[in-house]
Amino acid sequence: MAFVADAETLGGEQPFTGDLLVELGRLVEADWVTYCELDRVRRRNLLSVARTGDDDDGDDDVPDEFFWDFVCNVHPVCVRHQQGVFDALKLSDFLSPRELHETRLYDLWFRPYGVEHELSVAIPSPHWHTKTFLFDRSRESRDFTGRDRLILDLLQPHLARLWQAAKTRRLLNAALAELDRADEHDPRGVILLGAGDETEFASPAAERLLRDFFGRPAQGPLPPALADWLEANGERPLIRQLDGRRLTVRRSEDALLLEERQAGIQLTPREREVVSWLARGKTNAEIAQLLWLAPSTVRKHLENVYAKLGVNTRTAAVARFLGLLDAEAEAS
Repeated sequence: MAFVADAETLGGEQPFTGDLLVELGRLVEADWVTYCELDRVRRRNLLSVARTGDDDDGDDDVPDEFFWDFVCNVHPVCVRHQQGVFDALKLSDFLSPRELHETRLYDLWFRPYGVEHELSVAIPSPHWHTKTFLFDRSRESRDFTGRDRLILDLLQPHLARLWQAAKTRRLLNAALAELDRADEHDPRGVILLGAGDETEFASPAAERLLRDFFGRPAQGPLPPALADWLEANGERPLIRQLDGRRLTVRRSEDALLLEERQAGIQLTPREREVVSWLARGKTNAEIAQLLWLAPSTVRKHLENVYAKLGVNTRTAAVARFLGLLDAEAEAS
């Protein structure tokens, strides 16, 4: 809990810095501590942070094709994360030391870096933006313990909250920087709260969004729905829908960020999961095995995806889906 409190005081736009990984490494000791964000659909490394003081492990020298085509497909923990299992997992949960040493994965991936034991935990995330903490130990060290696993499982929801809070701060700072030339048609608005969570300041866009989505002016008390959300701590974003538009409200200390988007095409979480595997070249049978579904269920999900996206082929569905992801990334 002391670690969580200290992490919250950092308050930066990036949630997990090298210095924070130092503190995390004091809770779960390891020879190397790393945090990474990946887009597994488009096969891109979005962010990689090493613990301050750790030696460069040479990952920049690893060919992309080797990582995406081999490591991601055979690393047992990586496979489980891709199946939606985000709990803390050890490499030894799947392979004994002898079994590990007999694998090509060990020869090409672990042994060159001196890694013998690995423990990882992931923040629950979609395939197109995974967020994972890796703890690695050398042959001279012992394997991770049940206590190490428990600590990461207990920290996981706090790590997710820290990531979301940093994203909100990043968006809020961007919106504040634009206030001098803001107008009511901007998609992002800012509200600064005073005592009793009353509005002290609202940007022109915020005033419009409050009128449109809550039917109330920005001045004075907040609309009841917003006030109730804040009373319930306001940790999760508040979502409102109106005539094909979607409003997301996030809180960062004494400020609210209101962000409007077109609702766009609404795929269910499972439909997004199925089409994301489709984008990686998986067959219906392979997707069914990965997601523990019947092949007929996968076909039904794809039929729904085709109808919603207005396409008739797998290639067109993938192209349309990736376009949606790009639009969402630009909006955030």
